[in-house]
Amino acid sequence: MRITLLRLRALRLSFFLVSCLCSAQVFAQSVNTRVTADSLTIGEIFEYSIAIQFDREYQNTQYPDTNSFPPSLELLERQQFRTSDFSDSLVYTLQYFNNEDVQISSLPITLYGLNDSSTVFTDPVPLYFKTVVAPGDTTFKPMKPIYAFSRPWWPWILGVLAVAGFLLWWFKLRDHDVEESVDTEPQIEPFYNPLEELEKQLLAIRKESKVAETKNFKLFYSEVGDAIRAYFEDLYNIPALECTSSELLRYLDAYGVDDTLTEKTRLVLRKADLVKFAKYTPTLEDAWQTYDYALEFLERAKLADSARIGRLKAKYDQQFMITSPQKDEGED
Repeated sequence: MRITLLRLRALRLSFFLVSCLCSAQVFAQSVNTRVTADSLTIGEIFEYSIAIQFDREYQNTQYPDTNSFPPSLELLERQQFRTSDFSDSLVYTLQYFNNEDVQISSLPITLYGLNDSSTVFTDPVPLYFKTVVAPGDTTFKPMKPIYAFSRPWWPWILGVLAVAGFLLWWFKLRDHDVEESVDTEPQIEPFYNPLEELEKQLLAIRKESKVAETKNFKLFYSEVGDAIRAYFEDLYNIPALECTSSELLRYLDAYGVDDTLTEKTRLVLRKADLVKFAKYTPTLEDAWQTYDYALEFLERAKLADSARIGRLKAKYDQQFMITSPQKDEGED
């Protein structure tokens, strides 16, 4: 009996010692939580703090992460403050998005030593929803009156100016295109007939000459002589306008020009040279007689050079007929 009693007392003592050791392990650390506001409105920002006191030094402390909080709380920032080897704290900056009460449940904090680890838990923290509507007020606030904004007039002016500028540009561009299309059409020069040109020049001399009034015989003889020279230059390709009278007559002999044409040319050029270089002053009758020599030259040229002019006309017609189909094909 005595032995049984001693065993019972030993068992009680062992249980007491184990209980003391467990209590020392559990209650050695102190954890405190705090929030800056217990009632919140939607979107309000607040701080949730955890402060812990250690019984000894620990190598590391693992605090709750973002997933530990309810989904209606958004973590904005987290700051840790280690004040000493036996105290530590962590501050969470959270934003509340809910329209009802929320509770931050008990969160685990793991302490890591050299050869062991332990876990402590925070106390749950309730958060209450705070409405901005007065209790029992179910009426809607009256709507604000709609503010009437004056319509600006300057966009309309800019629009009108833009349309006017576009129309002006378009019409100018179209007219320019029409002008270009007209200008790009090939202009076919009419056939140049040296005989008709000679006749035209002689008739102009008769109509426009005022030799009877001005007595400018030098100009008169130069115009008559140059008309004949231009005829030889256009029809025979002789540089007649640059030649002296003697050089031109030699050209006429070399090219086999009709004798009558050569003789009439000699008469006109000799009179012209006397007036221009020998200071010869003819009478008005002499001037018109030289003009008659030029008319006789014209009549003879119509007979003597008709074949040559006909060949030039045929060459012109042939060139026109060749280039015309090529032009049409290019346009198609």
